[in-house]
Amino acid sequence: MASTENKESAGQADISVHRKRFTASSDTGRAADGTDAGKQPRASGALMSRTAAIGGVAMGAAALLCFVLAVGFSGGETPVSEETSRQVFSLREQIRLAEALPDAKDAERALVMARTSAGQVAALQNDYRYLSPRVAAADGRLGTDAMMTTRRNLIPYFGPTVGRDSLAPWYLLASDKDVPEGIGIPMGFDSGFHWSAQTPFTVNDDGTVPVTWLAVETRPAAEQTPVVLAWARADYDTTRKTFVNLETGVTAPGEELRLEVKAS
Repeated sequence: MASTENKESAGQADISVHRKRFTASSDTGRAADGTDAGKQPRASGALMSRTAAIGGVAMGAAALLCFVLAVGFSGGETPVSEETSRQVFSLREQIRLAEALPDAKDAERALVMARTSAGQVAALQNDYRYLSPRVAAADGRLGTDAMMTTRRNLIPYFGPTVGRDSLAPWYLLASDKDVPEGIGIPMGFDSGFHWSAQTPFTVNDDGTVPVTWLAVETRPAAEQTPVVLAWARADYDTTRKTFVNLETGVTAPGEELRLEVKAS
């Protein structure tokens, strides 16, 4: 099983290392599988259209370039400042990036694909919960055969750079060991936590979509807010339709409540 990095809070993690070029407007806080996403950050503003991006940048660049040309033809007595040259270069680079952006419709399509796949991954990780009684009975050992079916179903959603060990259970809750063992999820299964995919809102420069999953407790103590026990994040590659750059972690509260899993 892949090692996890403890985090005090999943919300403190910097989800994306790429510049975000598109931001979708949000009118819902629900996760991909229909569950409430909770206090996830919301994006402000609508998707930027390529025409608006290019037009706005081009107007600024044109004005500045006109100034440079005017100075250049004034007899050479007033040299162009280094700062002005940097501004011209920066605006030209922005125009180049804007021209490379996908259309807003393509960005929306990418977000839908990422959201759908993320929801299916969350459902498969939730399937792992039924292994908790078996792992507890085996002194924390999780055999490869026990998770073979679920991991086989997870593999198509991840790129080849994601190790297969990373597709083992991302988190198991100690209190779930008391659930009667059965084939698949037993009827009436009442796990103490649930994985959900957080709705993605942005598309990076490279066309990937950053996605986060949260494992949140479902039976908090009286008058207590459910806490995040574990998290995972990855980038959805819209070209290959797979997730890459997978990272997983456990929060401090989650570490206290987790079921220890040993290498088999």
